[in-house]
Amino acid sequence: MPYRSPAEDLPEIPVFDCAALGAAHLAEMALPRARRMMEIGARNLSLPVLVLADWRSRAWLAKNETPYGAEIDRIAKRVGAPGAHALNISHEWACTSAALGPTLLRALDWPFHGLGREVVVARHDSAFGPWLNVTWPGFVGALTGLAPGRFAAAMNQAPLRHRTRVFPIDWLIDRLKVGASRALPPTHLLRLAFETAKNFDHAVAMLRDTPMALPALFAVTGPDGQAAIIERQERSAILHKGNGVMANHWLNPEWHGRPRGIDSPGRGAGLTRQVEQAGGEQAGTALGQGFAWLRPPVLNRLTRLAAVMNPAAGTLQLVGLERMGRIALPATRILKLETPPAKRR
Repeated sequence: MPYRSPAEDLPEIPVFDCAALGAAHLAEMALPRARRMMEIGARNLSLPVLVLADWRSRAWLAKNETPYGAEIDRIAKRVGAPGAHALNISHEWACTSAALGPTLLRALDWPFHGLGREVVVARHDSAFGPWLNVTWPGFVGALTGLAPGRFAAAMNQAPLRHRTRVFPIDWLIDRLKVGASRALPPTHLLRLAFETAKNFDHAVAMLRDTPMALPALFAVTGPDGQAAIIERQERSAILHKGNGVMANHWLNPEWHGRPRGIDSPGRGAGLTRQVEQAGGEQAGTALGQGFAWLRPPVLNRLTRLAAVMNPAAGTLQLVGLERMGRIALPATRILKLETPPAKRR
């Protein structure tokens, strides 16, 4: 990770204890941050575009099977500004992740300036023990999380499928297909897994088999050294068992699509080289000590957070980043948390 002087007055990443309560409670606890999230959306999209996206998103969520729709409505009402519904089904996150059981490395990219400074950790309870959600107040799903003693997981945006090979037409066809779906958004499914999956195998089965509204990629690690990459379409999946790296393109040769983000093949190859150089199967131990792995091309001007998670040790390391010229630099201090793993059930 690029150097930044420790003398700089960088803010700490806050940790909010939400107990058994959900994302609406987090937004209430961090209301100024939730409102800043809506301001970030308006600043990056323009207010008219955000209002239109919010209206369309609200109509879609009203017909969706998600169990979290009421939470989004509560957040929107409490924040009092457009953006809550659009934020929760944006699904435009580009990322690079490595499942190196039990270590999971995660870099999340997004073009919205300001997200790196606003990242928080929410601690939630579940029937199978606590879990940590790396998130933003106002966001209801899960993109990056750790359930100590059970699993760690991250979601990456899937490629845009080739239908006509004309980007605007392919994008429109995909949006129409999503609009007709009632299945869960991928980020909501990942949250549901953290809330209800008792272990790594249960989480993988949920993420592999549950119908979804649109494609996604998942990286999952378990406390006993398990690791998996799951490539998902709406009702089909390809499971890659064992250590692996994913960016925003398909790993399997059967599916075809346009990669997302900045140089997805380069990011995937760059992190794969680091894994190989660090010892392949033992790379998680070496790379999981900090953020030395966060270097170009994995690190780029759109990188907004990076995390290292280990469900065996119950540890989470996290840093928020913001663009500085052609690269992203830390915008927060590094947060290090240790949560005792829950007892196995």
